[in-house]
Amino acid sequence: MSYLGAASLGASSTTFEIFPGYFHKIPAGSGANVWINGATTGHKFSAYFLAPSIPFNPTPIPATFPPQGLTTQTEIIGSYLYQEYSDDDDLQNFVNAYNIIAQNYLDTVNGLNLPIYTAGNITGPLLDWVAQGIYGMKRPVLASGVGAILGPLGTYEFGTLELGADKVLGPTNITATTDDQFKRILTWALYRGDGRIFNVRWLKRRIMRFLLGANGSSPNIDETYQVSVTFGPNYTAAIRFIDYETEVTGGATFGAFELGTTEFGVINTEVIQLTPLPNRQLFYEAVLNSAIELPFQFAWTVVI
Repeated sequence: MSYLGAASLGASSTTFEIFPGYFHKIPAGSGANVWINGATTGHKFSAYFLAPSIPFNPTPIPATFPPQGLTTQTEIIGSYLYQEYSDDDDLQNFVNAYNIIAQNYLDTVNGLNLPIYTAGNITGPLLDWVAQGIYGMKRPVLASGVGAILGPLGTYEFGTLELGADKVLGPTNITATTDDQFKRILTWALYRGDGRIFNVRWLKRRIMRFLLGANGSSPNIDETYQVSVTFGPNYTAAIRFIDYETEVTGGATFGAFELGTTEFGVINTEVIQLTPLPNRQLFYEAVLNSAIELPFQFAWTVVI
């Protein structure tokens, strides 16, 4: 192989000898021509080159993304009469009325914008239809109690239940889920703004969004100090809500008092009342009834 004109039949000052099965790398960017020769006939040479991948240039989007308006059909393809009937006023009026009604139907569907379940016009049975038809979720029934099974030894008094029988007692305070509550539950399951990796920050932000987001909306969550998440032994976890904080105002702290003016070990504090977070009972019931999903590896307790 030679870079400087025709290759000779053997190694020389301008020709490299390549043995069968061997290879030779040509310097990148050399731009030189390569000549190859062989002492006998029938030789086969394979050549390939490596180049950086060419970035894919997608077709430019003709507008900003995400789009601000409708991305569906906004005008119908109007119906029309065949030419031979175009002079019939009655038929022409019929076709015009049909086009007006069809356009009205299209405008109504576009105005509903069904996937946006947080909108004020998605309520009642329509909300149920959207939640199940688009997102595969049914409206849950919430209760603040848990069911109990009577039958095993120690769960009932003798004489109140037949031997070998069992009875399931459910909670008595079952309430229907309102549209606002159902939309909060939907947002808990469908919101993707926090990413897919579970951690305490992810959980606390989701809890605050559930508590503060009316009709499943997503308010700005800039702090989560009033939500406490702790993990205990045997895969237990607890969610608590903080209603007050304690601030140290003085006492026997180093550099904050003169000797002889404060008893040793005494700390002066001030309790600051915080605004209680709303919808804590709803969150408790949603967790208790598995209406919202939490990592199943832990036994969750909500303290309200």
